[in-house]
Order: sequence, then structure tokens, then C-alpha cells
Amino acid sequence: MKRWIAVAVVLGLALSVAPATVNAADGKPRIAVLEFKNKADNQWWYSGGAAAMQDVFVTELVKSGKFRVVDREQLDALMAEKGLSVAGDLDPKTAIKAGKLLGVQYFLAGAVTEYGATTAGAHGGYGIGFSGGKKTFVAAANARIIDTTTGEILWADEARGEDAKFNLSIGGFGGGVSQDERMFDKVMKPVVQQLVASIKAADL
Repeated sequence: MKRWIAVAVVLGLALSVAPATVNAADGKPRIAVLEFKNKADNQWWYSGGAAAMQDVFVTELVKSGKFRVVDREQLDALMAEKGLSVAGDLDPKTAIKAGKLLGVQYFLAGAVTEYGATTAGAHGGYGIGFSGGKKTFVAAANARIIDTTTGEILWADEARGEDAKFNLSIGGFGGGVSQDERMFDKVMKPVVQQLVASIKAADL
């Protein structure tokens, strides 16, 4: 009986540590994506650029397979528990302290430098009126990865993207794109994908 109890205890301990062993063996560093700073002067129509950029970064980093990424909600909960407040402008001393408390090797921080839309158009006509306009959606950001053991910036880059649609109306009938919020995804996501591709190519 004692022998079977001993075997059961050993087996239970082995099962309990197995996931941790697998995670340690995968060799992937743990990274947390901090809230991006909003430095976009043209963010007049859609105000969620910085928060959206953080969310897309988390998704794209997970898809890259290079890191174990801390979920945004989990990160917020951990920081609240530890009484931390860290964001885009992170100094080395704070990075080291926060990294130890949160158990992450890297922080990704950055800023949205451009996020909005510009419109150019013309109108006129003889008898039948017409109007045309070109709406250009733009997004730009910079980002950097900070090593929480040294406070050193290991990687930094920036990217920009834009997409334009033409809107034509003749005699009150027309098509195209006017205030289409979905267009932001078409410029924001490629910007993040460019930056993540740069991270994957870096020797981290």
C-alpha cells in the first residue's frame, strides 16, 4: 500500500511540473506590449488609434511564434496588483523593476505618430451636378523592445501606411467611400505587420 501511495505522489508531482518544463524548454522569451502613446496630430476623427495599435501588436506577436505574449487584460491585472503604471515612455530603471515584478524578459513600447484621414475633392457640372472626393487614410507608428534585465533598447523601428478611396457622385447618385471606419484597419494592421516582420528578423 505504501509503495502505491509513493508511486501516486511521484506521478502527481511529475504531472504538475510537466507544463512548466515544456514552457521553459520552448526557449521563447516572455514579452508584454505596453499601451502605446498617442502622438498623432491628425487623430481628429477616430480616437482609438493607440489602444487599437496595442491590441493588434499582441495578436501579431502571438502569430509570429517568437514570444510568449502576455494578454492585455492579464497585463493590466498584474500591474494593478503590483501597483505599477508603465506606458510608452519607459525609462531603463522602471523597465528593470517592472520586468522583475511582472516576470517578463521584454517590454514592447511605442507611439502612434499618425492616425487619421485627409480629404480632397471637386464639384461642378452643367445641368447635372457632380462631385468627387479622395479620402486618404494614414497610420504611422514607432516601436522599441526593451530588455528588462539591463534596461537596454534591443530593437527599434518605425513604419507608415496609407490607403485611398475615390468617391464619385453624379446627379445625387454615387458610390465609393466616405466615413468608413474599417479603412483604418487597412492601414493600421499593415503597419504593425511591418514592425513585427522587423522584430522577427532581429537577433533577439
